[in-house]
Amino acid sequence: MNKKTLPLLLLAVLFTIAYTSCKKADDKPVVRESDSYFPLEIGKYVIYNVDSTIWDDTNCVKIVRRYQMMYRVADTFTDTKGRASYRVDVSIRKKAEDPWLIQSVMYATNTGQELELSYSQLRFVKMIYPISEGRTWLGNAYVNTADPGLTYFNDWNYRYVNVDMPFSNGQVNYENTVTVMQIDNKVNDPETQPRENAIRTYSKEVFAKGVGMVYREYYRWTYDASSKNNTDPNLVDTRCLKGDGVILRAVDHN
Repeated sequence: MNKKTLPLLLLAVLFTIAYTSCKKADDKPVVRESDSYFPLEIGKYVIYNVDSTIWDDTNCVKIVRRYQMMYRVADTFTDTKGRASYRVDVSIRKKAEDPWLIQSVMYATNTGQELELSYSQLRFVKMIYPISEGRTWLGNAYVNTADPGLTYFNDWNYRYVNVDMPFSNGQVNYENTVTVMQIDNKVNDPETQPRENAIRTYSKEVFAKGVGMVYREYYRWTYDASSKNNTDPNLVDTRCLKGDGVILRAVDHN
């Protein structure tokens, strides 16, 4: 073999190895940021432990129910706007050994600019992209807050906080998450202002990369200072609230 051709052959071999290595790296699927925090693949599921609370001002009691809930991506379809969308079945069971029972259905659409979730005939913008600390948006913009029963959804200014931070939901630790603060509104405090009407509305959700929503905390209650129970001298140390709340903690996923 001509000695002059050896360097050329060596270069050719090195080029082939480098090209093959680059090609293999490029062949790996690239996950968009917009797909990372709420994966939409048929069969994907997340299981939650749920604490559901009802404040009953008539009987002046707080009722807490505990059960499990599962979000499972069940099917895909094209919505009326021609967008790829997914049906998410929401199932519940009292205990881990009980069978799942479908309770309701959600519809999810990820446009690459925003993540929309529709349920209970309401449409919410849960996330927008790109994600950045402090970024805000009107997540309830599609909700008809002119409806008297939905006015409390008005002007919720969603905001990203704790981007790419670890988070513990009290049962499982997640390394890479983003928190969406949806609302934290308080008008008066029944404990310190028992003669004033009060309202409390709080909602936030936490999403983990590769998992989906791993924590949700929501509660809304009102306090009527003039109600019979709240003016009863025998209940002077009791604050009777009216409202509901829920906490979801993700404990398993695929």
